[in-house]
Amino acid sequence: MDTVVQWNIRGFRSNFEELKLLLNRSQLAVVALQECRLGEGQLPPRGYTLLLPWGGSPGGEAALLIRNRTRFSEIDLKTDLHAAAATISLEKTLTFCSLYLPPNPRVLKLSLAELFRRLPKPFLVLGDFHAHSPARGDSRRDGRGRVLEEFTAENDLIILNSGEQTFVHLAYHSTSAIDLAVASPSIAAECSWAAHSYLYFVFTF
Repeated sequence: MDTVVQWNIRGFRSNFEELKLLLNRSQLAVVALQECRLGEGQLPPRGYTLLLPWGGSPGGEAALLIRNRTRFSEIDLKTDLHAAAATISLEKTLTFCSLYLPPNPRVLKLSLAELFRRLPKPFLVLGDFHAHSPARGDSRRDGRGRVLEEFTAENDLIILNSGEQTFVHLAYHSTSAIDLAVASPSIAAECSWAAHSYLYFVFTF
């Protein structure tokens, strides 16, 4: 059984030691990171390869960590979205995509469609979508939440979240479920999803 983690790390350097502890404890196959805030030349934790297509500009907001000696093929997404993707051979061969959508800019269905079209199936897209929807446990629905609901329905995609909250706003003491895992249908039934202390989210398949 392979284990994959999604984590909005909110600063790769500031949480580097915690990341190393997580990797050493769990021997994870793949980690999808968002809000990395990386500059050029950042080294990955020992034993892992770091895929960071955006480099140092505008901050490397999405990245994949892949365990060494794992066969993978990086995918050139040709997108303006903050995303990193690779087809990775674990017990099954899957495409993993780490995605970060900033809260302010408008996200169009066309941009999402072009990104998802470039992902070989089966795939898992793990990301911070900044999309609010009661269907995933939020108390409200916003415009991006409606766009994502429509997009997943129109493209037969499955959101794996169980309804647990994934983000705590410390200033306002509010919670939301803006970190999502989106799967192509053929792999969705084989995945399990769990939140861990609002920090990272674990998948097994």
